[in-house]
Amino acid sequence: MTFFRAIPHSLAILWRMVLVFPFMILAIIVFGIIAVFFIFLMAFISPLIAMAIAIAFGVATSVLPVIIGARLGLQAKGASTRNSYFGLMLPAIGYGLFEAFCILLIMAAAAGVYFVATPLTLQDLGQLAGMDENALAAQLMSVDPAITLSLLWVGSMLMIGLRASLLMHFAGASIGADPGGRPHTPFYGFGRHFLSLLFLVGIAYFLSALAVPLAAWVCFLLGFGDSLAAAMAQLEVTQGFGAFDLLGMETGIFIGLSVLFYIWAFSLQSAGGVIAYVTQAEAVADQQNAFDMSMDEHLESMSASRPQMDRPMQSEDVMELIRSRMQQNKR
Repeated sequence: MTFFRAIPHSLAILWRMVLVFPFMILAIIVFGIIAVFFIFLMAFISPLIAMAIAIAFGVATSVLPVIIGARLGLQAKGASTRNSYFGLMLPAIGYGLFEAFCILLIMAAAAGVYFVATPLTLQDLGQLAGMDENALAAQLMSVDPAITLSLLWVGSMLMIGLRASLLMHFAGASIGADPGGRPHTPFYGFGRHFLSLLFLVGIAYFLSALAVPLAAWVCFLLGFGDSLAAAMAQLEVTQGFGAFDLLGMETGIFIGLSVLFYIWAFSLQSAGGVIAYVTQAEAVADQQNAFDMSMDEHLESMSASRPQMDRPMQSEDVMELIRSRMQQNKR
């Protein structure tokens, strides 16, 4: 099963991701600067296009770590690369744009179903758009909890399924090659290994959502949970640069563990993409080998069915022909 194969490989990706983490943060910062520039330009043309680009770049920031992790995972398996790390920006933006477009469609469809199934008006929906996440969730639950939870579950599964369908493509984009050895083709074999990756992506998203609580739980197991809680309470009421004076060993370990769990969530997705890519590459190689063997058998059968005169003359046949010609000359 892909999930059980991906867990040990995710640990092999994890320590490599930790090593390149500072460079990945730098790449994301550069990514953000480029995004702000494009959003600023598009805002003069169309605010709607600017919003779509902002969402695309936002989703791309979650795509880029998965692509980098897949590259590290494939290199760990001995795969050769055809592109540079800088070349990962374009596929991250492209797949991020596609994923953002699909997410917007899912959200629009959910809003439409919610509007039809509840007594809310368009004005009410407009007011919901201006609320923060906590107030929005509370308001939606107060209107109709059953419809809200159902749409939330269906929408979440669609988003998880979308990422599961793209993981193998992320792996191919990371090294610039398809499983068959050709240059990377966007969306080639879309949806392959979907069911085996669906559960894995769900676990990765769940781990990402629980990264901070898991880090706090580990800190309590280590015995400094109370001191960490006190330090965090002081940080909440402290403003300005004075907050840096409150950062001690406890908060440092807590932040480090939180980041580690976040990176592991991305590493799980990368490992799933790598396993799917390698499995597909092995299947393509087996198909090619089976085709080569069938062609060899076909050629051998054709050679065996040729007439005897088409068979290349052996040395004994050549000597016999020379003797017969010499005897004819003597006569």
